Amino acid sequence: MSTASFLAGEFFLWNRPNGGAAVLLRSLWVTSLICAIVLPIKSYFAAGTELVFSAAQLKVEIGQMIPWFGAVFAGAYAAFYTRFAAQWGYLAALYNQLMATLASAPPGQFPNGTLIDWNAAFIEDAQDLHLARKSMFASVIRELLQNPYVVRVFLASTQGGPNRLRELERQLNCIAVAPAEFDFGTAQSG
Repeated sequence: MSTASFLAGEFFLWNRPNGGAAVLLRSLWVTSLICAIVLPIKSYFAAGTELVFSAAQLKVEIGQMIPWFGAVFAGAYAAFYTRFAAQWGYLAALYNQLMATLASAPPGQFPNGTLIDWNAAFIEDAQDLHLARKSMFASVIRELLQNPYVVRVFLASTQGGPNRLRELERQLNCIAVAPAEFDFGTAQSG
């Protein structure tokens, strides 16, 4: 994990999907870190400071920083929530595009290689955005993991595909079907 990921609290997303709880926890984490850095600096540069620890003075300093806590928390929450909303909106729009394409196609057009690739990419994006465990996306992903062609493309085109598939199976409490050995390119031309 990179330092930036640690400071941004991405470890909160290891055990829960991206969403309201994760946004709240990450906002509290970032607020705590920033205020833990600012408090000693502010105290050090205050007029008449002695470098001796005082619990009473710490209590006063923390009380004076409550407006700072509020401002930092509001900024962090707004940033994390905006990012989550954009990611959720992207994934929902992608799913809706997949369904619209499937619904508007003439009979016999699907499944084809392009749609299979697109479904595998949907799974990868959901996992990258920490949204695969959200109930509305989890049910779709569980269903897609029952398509052997989608599983094959996911394994082949996703970096760390086998490990990521095992992680998805664990997180979603499901077992993917075995990948298919089928080439849509040659099958469609015949």
